[in-house]
Amino acid sequence: MKILVLSNLYPPHAVGGYELSCRDTVERWREAGHQIRVLTTTTTFHDPADDPPEPDVRRVFEWYWADHHITRPAPRDRYRIERANQQRLDAALAEFAPDVVSVWAMGGMSMGLLTACIARALPMVVVIEDDWLVYAPHVDAWTAAWGRRPRLLAEAARRLTGLPTGVPKLSETATVAFASDYLRRRARAEAAIGFTRSEIVPLGTDPADFPSRRPGERPWQGRLLMVGRVEPRKGFDIAVRALVDLPDDVTLRIVGTGDDRHRSELIAMARELGVADRLGFDGFVARHSLAAVYAESDALLFLSRWDEPFGLVPLEAMTQAVPVVAIRRGGAAEFLTDGLNCIEVPVDEPSAVSNAVRMLASDDGLRRRLVNAGLTTSAAYRVDRFASQLEALHIAAAEH
Repeated sequence: MKILVLSNLYPPHAVGGYELSCRDTVERWREAGHQIRVLTTTTTFHDPADDPPEPDVRRVFEWYWADHHITRPAPRDRYRIERANQQRLDAALAEFAPDVVSVWAMGGMSMGLLTACIARALPMVVVIEDDWLVYAPHVDAWTAAWGRRPRLLAEAARRLTGLPTGVPKLSETATVAFASDYLRRRARAEAAIGFTRSEIVPLGTDPADFPSRRPGERPWQGRLLMVGRVEPRKGFDIAVRALVDLPDDVTLRIVGTGDDRHRSELIAMARELGVADRLGFDGFVARHSLAAVYAESDALLFLSRWDEPFGLVPLEAMTQAVPVVAIRRGGAAEFLTDGLNCIEVPVDEPSAVSNAVRMLASDDGLRRRLVNAGLTTSAAYRVDRFASQLEALHIAAAEH
């Protein structure tokens, strides 16, 4: 089967788990004998000459994003971007002739690419790991501009330019694969891009990077860990405040890149609260090195104050026999169960976090129960299963 993959970023030039899961899946599909071509944007985060050879990855699309910010080019530049993107898609479709189009992260990209595939009645599977069905038409500067104008004017512009000007609606034959039921419910309520057919296909960890670690007896040393993009929504400040009510030998390690200003705010907060010597930061850590980071900790704190689309971090920690203290929101609530594989805490309550940590510190049996249940949970969420379920959806779409 020939699969054309569309995504805004593709590793090694990536910013998060969405892109990594796309590559994980593409690699497994290639191993299964499918022919894959990836079309992604020209954005790179280092010199591409340093990259290993990429089998059939074409970095050709321009988009409305730069340096972690949405862009709003001048109208003439938007027209040029849309025209060029349509031409590059046309060329790829003519040369590659895919059996099915696999659509991944599209936030910031031209919605006209979707419209063009729909107009050709190409079989499609759309893989959703965040809310781009909701927000993408609003950050696509071309589509958003016409959405603010009368419909007749937008239609006239479409006829004049030959470029799509409206928000696409997925055909009834397209299948949307949501990583969580939370994402599907949100899309049904708020998505600008319409859809009919959908499935839930949960994400999973890669056993090559996160092999299940056998639980063992080890003394509590008070090493708390948080992993993720450093930004206010992730709740790092909640953990810093919780340190105040914990013994002096309890430490917090934060692993992740992101908002340097927020990192400075956390450091300043820790100094003000008198816990700066117990707070440590690591920047970028390659995924294949993260298992060791988890294994060195005594508990993972997952304190996102927003509705996570899914949330792989707790599952990664569980593979390494690490107990989890979590706020259960969004997609993460679908696999986190209080008292079974995590200790649940309310949003924005540092005292509840410190209480949960003290419970773990004082109860070896509780830690063992959480670890064992976590290993069972994480074993059910592996990327091999994710890729296999998506493969079946793509085969069905191509044969429809």
